[in-house]
Amino acid sequence: MDYLIKAMARSDRVRVYLARTTDITNEAIKIHDLWPSAASVLGKTLTVALLMGAMLKGDEALTVKIDGNGPIGLVIADGNAKGEVRGYVTNPHVHFSKEGKLDDVSTLGYNGYIDVIKDLKLKDFYSTTIPLQTGDLAKDFTYYFAYSEQTPTLTSLGAVIGEDNKCWLCGGIIIQLMPDATEEDIEFLEFKTAVLSSFSGLLSENEDLETILKMIFADDYRILETMDVRFHCDCSKEKFARGIATLGSSEIRDIIDTDGKAEVVCHYCRKQYHYSKEELEEIERESKK
Repeated sequence: MDYLIKAMARSDRVRVYLARTTDITNEAIKIHDLWPSAASVLGKTLTVALLMGAMLKGDEALTVKIDGNGPIGLVIADGNAKGEVRGYVTNPHVHFSKEGKLDDVSTLGYNGYIDVIKDLKLKDFYSTTIPLQTGDLAKDFTYYFAYSEQTPTLTSLGAVIGEDNKCWLCGGIIIQLMPDATEEDIEFLEFKTAVLSSFSGLLSENEDLETILKMIFADDYRILETMDVRFHCDCSKEKFARGIATLGSSEIRDIIDTDGKAEVVCHYCRKQYHYSKEELEEIERESKK
């Protein structure tokens, strides 16, 4: 079962977020019919959005958008503080491998950007855009935290996707130094970089996330929270109706006169919503008010 742990380590000078996201990735594969390397890229992006969402509070949420100008196109993931995540890619039928391993870089590309948009329930969204550095998501998000949030961070992500399009393992870890971190803490994390280079390896060799924490930090850590996580889309017919209303009365009338009905498909979960002529006329009336 997928879950996430928030923890403090090294006498509370280091904070840690780690998650297993195998079921979430399999749900994304099922919804979007992802081919292996596309599943790897989206699974890792969903993992990052989930870990970053765990840093938020209450009803706060965020969106991660990645465009590497690669074959997969746009990669989008939404996460929130409740352990919920959803996402999609422009082109799900992409698969590249190199030397028997999934090739995320060829799938995603590396000539583009990462855009993180946070909804902190203030007047405006908080948005940060950074250039994509390598196409290796763990390295690129390590750079994101250093550049945009000025937080020394170590990020590790891993996914194992079979040729049958089944995800066997997926997850990730984000380790961040707190403002009172010492040189010794920095050296400690640098020493652990090689161990953390493949999170899928850690997942395959350890039964649970707690064992991974113990392997990294020995007994110098404390768990703040353990939470279940899941792929969840909160779309609804009512929400899409509000979206249709923003088209304006004249465009809605054109849809009514031309087709007499409308169909909307959610990018995130592929659920279809149908609107009859009568429903569209009601939306048109509401749009005029």
